[in-house]
Amino acid sequence: MSDHALEIELREGLQGLDEVQLSRRSEFLTASLLGVFLEQFNARCALAYQISSEETDGEQDFQEIASKTVGGQRPPEAINPQMVQRLAELEGPQYTAGDAPAQHGPILSFCFFTAGQQRMLFLVEAHQSSGFDQESADFLATMVNLVEGEIIDSLLISQQAQRIEQLESQIERAEETLADHDIEVSILDQEKSDHLPEATRTLKSLGAVSSYDPVMCEVLSHLERLRESDLSVLISGETGTGKSLLARTLHEGTHRQQHQFEVVSCGALTPSLVEGELFGWRKGAFSGADDDQSGVFERACGGVVFLEEVGDLPLEFQQKLLRVLQEGMLRPVGGSELIPVDVRIVASTCQDLPEMVRSGKFREDLYYRLAGFTIEVPPLRERIVDLPHLIDHFFSDALEPGTPTRQFSRSALAELVAYPWPGNLQQLRNVVSQSVLASEQRIIPRKLVEGYLEKPSGERLHGENVQSTVEELVLKIPATEGFNDIIAEVERLVILTALRRNRGNKSRVTKQLKIPRQTLYNKLDRYGIDESEYK
Repeated sequence: MSDHALEIELREGLQGLDEVQLSRRSEFLTASLLGVFLEQFNARCALAYQISSEETDGEQDFQEIASKTVGGQRPPEAINPQMVQRLAELEGPQYTAGDAPAQHGPILSFCFFTAGQQRMLFLVEAHQSSGFDQESADFLATMVNLVEGEIIDSLLISQQAQRIEQLESQIERAEETLADHDIEVSILDQEKSDHLPEATRTLKSLGAVSSYDPVMCEVLSHLERLRESDLSVLISGETGTGKSLLARTLHEGTHRQQHQFEVVSCGALTPSLVEGELFGWRKGAFSGADDDQSGVFERACGGVVFLEEVGDLPLEFQQKLLRVLQEGMLRPVGGSELIPVDVRIVASTCQDLPEMVRSGKFREDLYYRLAGFTIEVPPLRERIVDLPHLIDHFFSDALEPGTPTRQFSRSALAELVAYPWPGNLQQLRNVVSQSVLASEQRIIPRKLVEGYLEKPSGERLHGENVQSTVEELVLKIPATEGFNDIIAEVERLVILTALRRNRGNKSRVTKQLKIPRQTLYNKLDRYGIDESEYK
């Protein structure tokens, strides 16, 4: 294999490194390289050690960073600390012949300096029948030298990240000590100002909703202008972004606030009863209809009807709803009279309604009747400037009267700000409340917060070949797979993850992945993915 081809293979281990937790970068990269070593040398075991510059009892300390073995089984402990110590003291690539009594095969090793007089040692062990020689050891050194810079960088980054974690723990202990002595530190207020850009220091409020984020402020401005209008409004956005709160701003403080604000949870309606629930019924209309019953539209006359998750409305009922919206009249189930209704319609959805129209799952005429004005609510991960403000708000709500004052540590607050919040505002509220209630300390530590953030959620991918966390996706692919097969598996995983996180909304998937809509359609067809399964 040429040096160029070998370098390409080695650098494949670097792909996706930016998404790996900083403290694990060296572990991730080294494990990838060891996998290449196993394949190149047809070895049974490959190990990597970090050698400290300090000595203990006359010997240098060393730490195993990563290991790779055929079949996942470690060979007998023939590569003992004494052997590692001896090989670490030798300069340049080394070949050590197999030693049957010691139960180890031929060994290739290469030790080199990283930073601060620290060194790194790679060991590759094969079976007794292997044809290893000094030339093989030289080849190992060549392979390492091709990516030596990346190895050193990853080690430095990992060391700094671990040092930062240690310092954060020390700061938390110091904060707790200050709190124990009733010394107040305005951590939350300081962090709040640190995360707000100068251009967005003005808080805009409308009803129970407030924001510093420019996009969210624009949403509030639109709603403010629409409040006294009777125009239908369609609010789209991910689950948990506060669409119902925004809908209420079109009722409270308007000329309709003296009348009812009726909420219809479209996904919870029983198909056989949906007409009666919305339009009411007359006595004797069906078994059990012992009295006349007003429906949602009649009760809300003069007010607002909020159709929550309108994309879940049964297709067979959509025509009847459209007729009521067009004519302003309804006929109760079992009744003959027409009842005039004056309601404003506000609808919400987390689905891609235009796509549902194209696929025949939602009536086009009803869509345009509902979408007199459309508003898209940004997800929480896109309005980071609001996080300190929201955390402060939820924090105050979670504190019970009479309980001691608590606050998040700086590192805990940083963890909350860095999290992507797939569940948006509702998830944030839950995490803050749980952290406040569960903490026995006045300074809520980062580790407690991390425990709630790392709990498995329904949006994560599962399976024996997939490991998913908030920060990364790890896909295990057999080393014997061809290049195109590997790329296909990675593409499929990325698309499935984006669909889950965006609840099957293809518009948001294309925006997240930065690909044209047609490209997404092609990929969905190629991999046989049904996006409706993720809604």
